[in-house]
Amino acid sequence: MTDHVDEPKAIQFSEAGQPAKINYQVPLPGAHTGRRIMELDLGLNANDFTSLAKSAGTSYKDSLGVDPKVKDKLLPNDAKVKNFLSDSIHRISTRVTRLPENIKPERAVIEDNKSRTTASPQMKTIAALNEAIDPNIFKESILSGVVMVPTVGWAGNLTYTPHPVESSERPKIFLVERYGISSFLGDYGMGKTVKTFTLLPGETTRISMRTWQSTKESRQESSSIIDSHEQSARERFADKIQNETTDKQTKSKTEEWHVEAEVSASWGFGSASVSGGGSGEYSSGREQFAKQAAESVKEHAAESSSKREMSVTSSSEREEESGSETIIERTISNANMRRVLNFVFRELNQEYITKLHLKDVRVAFTNGRRDSWREVPISGLLGFLDEFVVNSKIPQTARAILKIAGFIADSEDVMVPTLERVNLVDHGTRIEITPATLDEDGEFPVPTSTSYYRFKSGPLRQEEASNPVDGVLLNDSRITMRTDSVIVEALLGQADALDEYAMSIQRAAANKETLANERERIVQTAIAEAKLEDRLETIVDLNRLCATEPVE
Repeated sequence: MTDHVDEPKAIQFSEAGQPAKINYQVPLPGAHTGRRIMELDLGLNANDFTSLAKSAGTSYKDSLGVDPKVKDKLLPNDAKVKNFLSDSIHRISTRVTRLPENIKPERAVIEDNKSRTTASPQMKTIAALNEAIDPNIFKESILSGVVMVPTVGWAGNLTYTPHPVESSERPKIFLVERYGISSFLGDYGMGKTVKTFTLLPGETTRISMRTWQSTKESRQESSSIIDSHEQSARERFADKIQNETTDKQTKSKTEEWHVEAEVSASWGFGSASVSGGGSGEYSSGREQFAKQAAESVKEHAAESSSKREMSVTSSSEREEESGSETIIERTISNANMRRVLNFVFRELNQEYITKLHLKDVRVAFTNGRRDSWREVPISGLLGFLDEFVVNSKIPQTARAILKIAGFIADSEDVMVPTLERVNLVDHGTRIEITPATLDEDGEFPVPTSTSYYRFKSGPLRQEEASNPVDGVLLNDSRITMRTDSVIVEALLGQADALDEYAMSIQRAAANKETLANERERIVQTAIAEAKLEDRLETIVDLNRLCATEPVE
């Protein structure tokens, strides 16, 4: 007797494996991140900054070769203007995702396969940007005292940020807040009625359904950041949120640091005074920003949803339209011979749970000069201040920054601690993480060479939330959007369309079909029950019998 040997299995599942489950809390692709840049008034004067803070970067005069001796005109150097534009285009080429639409197509040239494959997407973007930016117009703006620097907007589009040629070049410290907008699926249901059709008994017709995604133009106008990543939606939302949340007084007061801070790629900017240990002005400004940003999301979604028009037409109502579009065609019929059939087409609406949350806080510096922007996380605060602030002012500056970043009010007006302290122990071979706490004076201790602060990761104070998000939840709302789907209901009419005589004819016709089916069933049963050697004879007899029946 041979021992039983288990044969190898082609597929074997792990005993500890878990089956996949449907999760209703997965964020949609419409999860977006933006920045808010705030200039901080920390009570520092020019002498409180280091020499590096004053000399970092290059002045725009030197970059453009503007001769300060010429009083009546600002004459840039053509060679330096060309280098300036080339350098600016190269910097933004990796972040531009939407090229200008008014670029002339390149002349067709004969290329071999090798040269065609070696052209990288970045090189193609650089070539397109060189075609879009006119050096002559750029120099004209310089003559008026403004440098229109090519930059990238939040939506990845090419834009221009103004910077004065004559600038004060004063050192400034900023707080950069990173916000997220995350959307989750909620309930769905039927919306308004799009069209109703009534088919007479036995009638057949062909219908055409045109959605808001049928054409490129309608798709761009009706897209939103809630349920898509369309560039057109990002551009419209960026314009709306910047107009709603930007400090207009700060914008009109100075444009010197906008280029270096990449303000065009942010959701807003402003200024706040935090000197003297007070953080109330900054906290109230953040609360106001959260309300304005949430309102901008609702308005953006409402505008997009209002343009999501759908139409359902029959073959007799269809009109020929020019342009490229996608149309769904269906054939519907009423199989009933005595009652009408009503079709009701209704839109399908989807509800989204949209949340605005603060994900991270960073510290930044610029003096208005080109290439002077420095940005670090809170964990690099000490090294950041050592580089730009004199030693005697580092403690008070660090405490002021930590004070406004350490506690943030959430959507329920509860102050949420956002920082944790990391201590290096055992000569830097091990770390200990503890919640950041205030000292006796109500201040955060200044970071040292062996300890630093960092922004907490993961959801903060959202233990009971059904859809937790990273950071501090500032606002949540429910937004209903129209979709490109249609729900159809069929309703049978109640009144008969036939008189008693016509109904008798229909019953007789139906009875005839029933008898024919029964006869066919009997024939097939007789053939199946006959013996194999008698089956051919049975088929011949049945065919002869059927042939003798009268034919109408």
